[in-house]
Amino acid sequence: MSEKYTGTAEDRRYTSEAVDVNYNVKRCIHAAECVSRLHEVFDLNKRPWIQPGNGPADLVVGVVSQCPSGALHTERSDGGAEGPLPDENVIIVHENSYYQFSGDIETQGSNVAIDQEIRAVMCRCGLSSNKPFYDNSHKKGFKAPASVIDVDRGKTAETGGKLLVMVHENGSIEVIGNFELRDLQGNTIHRGSSTWLCRCGHSSKKPFCDGSHRRVGFVAP
Repeated sequence: MSEKYTGTAEDRRYTSEAVDVNYNVKRCIHAAECVSRLHEVFDLNKRPWIQPGNGPADLVVGVVSQCPSGALHTERSDGGAEGPLPDENVIIVHENSYYQFSGDIETQGSNVAIDQEIRAVMCRCGLSSNKPFYDNSHKKGFKAPASVIDVDRGKTAETGGKLLVMVHENGSIEVIGNFELRDLQGNTIHRGSSTWLCRCGHSSKKPFCDGSHRRVGFVAP
């Protein structure tokens, strides 16, 4: 089978004999992990820019599993294993920027429904044009620390199992399931089984919601 690209403008599929790579354009945050880790397959100067047949299928799957946004996924046709499911649910709060989710994730919302995902990057500034996902809009001047002063480590040490991420219309992100909230340096901000995260960008106790979305008239599906 020759390399080829099919799909819509937003969802693209690049095929080879052993493994296909699916790419969602709008979810990509241009972290360039794929390009830096496996340039033979991911090369922005080539057309198509993803050529999965140029590398071993196991290596392609491994590199795709490092994509932080979940814009890339693989489907194998050679009988090989897909990337492993993370054994813990972690949300990293990036200072002045976004939420980075990893784990066994199910996302529900008025404009998004994903039964199973292992990676996602979501907006916390309220400015993204691709809500609930992130699109670099924080660069317009959003300022927010990674954590509040009082660190709450929660009541449970468990971080595995299913994590439900509910994106509430005109409101916050509700997280249900065992997880750990961390800053980019790996410090624990919160550990528990439920919380509400601000996505309007106006909370006085970021990254947690304080109801400010109602006060400022935040509108987002």
